[in-house]
Amino acid sequence: MAVLVHDPIQEAMLQLAEQVQASYEKGAPCGMILAPSAEVGQKVLEHMQSYVSSFEPEVPLHGFYLNPSGLLGVVLSGQKLINTHYTSLVLKEFLEQQNLLEGQMVVASFPESGELTEQSMSQLLHTTLQGKGESRDIHLFMHHGVQQGITSILIADPDEVSREFVKLRLEIGGYKVEEAKDGSEALEKFEKTMPDLVITELNLPILDGYQLIDKIQRDHAGEGQVIVLTDKQLPKSMDRAFELGASDYVTKPFSISELEWRIKKLVSRLG
Repeated sequence: MAVLVHDPIQEAMLQLAEQVQASYEKGAPCGMILAPSAEVGQKVLEHMQSYVSSFEPEVPLHGFYLNPSGLLGVVLSGQKLINTHYTSLVLKEFLEQQNLLEGQMVVASFPESGELTEQSMSQLLHTTLQGKGESRDIHLFMHHGVQQGITSILIADPDEVSREFVKLRLEIGGYKVEEAKDGSEALEKFEKTMPDLVITELNLPILDGYQLIDKIQRDHAGEGQVIVLTDKQLPKSMDRAFELGASDYVTKPFSISELEWRIKKLVSRLG
């Protein structure tokens, strides 16, 4: 007797492929947003489209709900990653107002996020499903990854604006990025995810940057590199950071291009 196995991922894949096919124009960029959400009906979808259109009237938006995976999806025909990210901020506001958001939102735009294939859509779905129940942040999806020795980065900085700016730019570059607002949270996330690189401010609450570097080097030697990104510009601060095991030291204000160059320089040294 044949047994039919219900595969929610495969079912969601087929639904997503149908929705993308309806909006995707070959050769043009295709923005995509997925979010864990409470079930929504057609009226809510229409309300959502009207809400987003009030901020972005020129953006073609197609919303849908993937049952039974519990994901809200939006396809933005012709939209690059930066425009899709902006739309996700408006969508997040709407979902939170309606108490519908149930996890991390995932944002992509193909081909910037990689080639639009069955494999990339499957990974996009898995990434979104794994974010259920977590913090309501926005994750930029990159399927192609970074073809180098550093792929995952943890940013520790109490300044939310600075932290989010660096996170966004590095995610666009293909890195997987976690963030922490203090040293204690940074150490906890480091031990949980073991990122390839930590970028830390020295002025951190609870556990300062020096203590964070020291703990990483003492307890996890060789498991992660550290770049300091800080307001502290005194030579003694730099000397202490290097003595504790930091690999590089960048002072604020800084250029994101310089930071990316420092990361690549670190990779070449490690290689």
